[in-house]
Amino acid sequence: MSEKVTFSAFDPILFDAPSQCDVCTSQPPMFHYEYAIDEGVREQPRKGFCCRSCATKLLDTLQRAESQAWAQEEAFLKTNDVDTADLEERRFATFGAPSRR
Repeated sequence: MSEKVTFSAFDPILFDAPSQCDVCTSQPPMFHYEYAIDEGVREQPRKGFCCRSCATKLLDTLQRAESQAWAQEEAFLKTNDVDTADLEERRFATFGAPSRR
């Protein structure tokens, strides 16, 4: 599975943009965004206009998904007796310590 989020600026004069963020519906939008999940099936990406705060939240969502994907890959490799020290070190440097729930 692969997730992707893209942002672009937009000209409010040329685009028929809403007056409020499509995500939180409280702030004026700053970006046009597309959030796509590729699960091997062609699915339309979620598109819309978002404010700065919601853009940050969308990036946080992408970061969590990527962190989980790295952890799952690492766990799979460990079950197959593959040395994951380099991957674990890189994951820790990139995402920090795993949260304990």
